[in-house]
Amino acid sequence: MLTLIKTIVAIMKRYTLIFSLGLLMAIVASNAIYAQPEPLKSAEVMPEPVGGLKAFYDYIKSNLKYPEEARDKNIQGRVHVTFVVEPDGSLTNIQVTKGLGGGCDEEAIRLIKNAPKWQPGKQNGVPVRVEVTRPITFELK
Repeated sequence: MLTLIKTIVAIMKRYTLIFSLGLLMAIVASNAIYAQPEPLKSAEVMPEPVGGLKAFYDYIKSNLKYPEEARDKNIQGRVHVTFVVEPDGSLTNIQVTKGLGGGCDEEAIRLIKNAPKWQPGKQNGVPVRVEVTRPITFELK
């Protein structure tokens, strides 16, 4: 009886190992399929806003809501925002790389989050992920 139990345990360990390896391989394969490649810093054709930079800054100008705290403290200057233009033109991974404070950083992020899609960058004729940095100016008038 003891020998039979040992045999069953050995078989279970072997199949558990095989099952675990198969599961691990499936997880690795699925991550490879869905993993996003690192965005490029530069591409043969760089992304640009639909309608050009003038249209982009017209959008910024008409949608910017000057934060009350920044207005009260007379905070002015530029917020540098870095983001990724995806192959479909959407903007993701939005981060402030040089901020002003007083609510300006949050407003800059809001503007980019709500911005229209861009024309994607291309490498070898294929749309790719490209990292872009743009300044957003906060100026009291």
